[in-house]
Amino acid sequence: MRTWKVPGNDLRAFHASEVPIVFGTYNSSALAPSTSAETSLSRYVQAAWLAFARNPSQGLLEFGWPMYSPNTTSLGQLRNAGNATGVIFTQGSLVDATCDAVPQLLAILAQLNSIVSPQQVA
Repeated sequence: MRTWKVPGNDLRAFHASEVPIVFGTYNSSALAPSTSAETSLSRYVQAAWLAFARNPSQGLLEFGWPMYSPNTTSLGQLRNAGNATGVIFTQGSLVDATCDAVPQLLAILAQLNSIVSPQQVA
């Protein structure tokens, strides 16, 4: 995938960011030539999709991926700092840990915003 980096900000994965990698169109821009990591990642992802398409129930297991369980190291993270050309497996419950805390995180964000840019009282 593109590094999707803006100075001072790493956008990481976002909706549909995998599409160019899956369909091999990541190198269609002359403004940002493809990298060897993108080519390798694209081939890996295409092979994984093909394995799944050929056999939805066992294809990824045969490809070498573990059966998913939130409490085991079975959540695949594609192209991260640990592996730019394939997959790293992590525990799903760790990645999802913040989901239950969204209301608390939003409350903290509101508090921080009020400190950083307090509303003007008329």
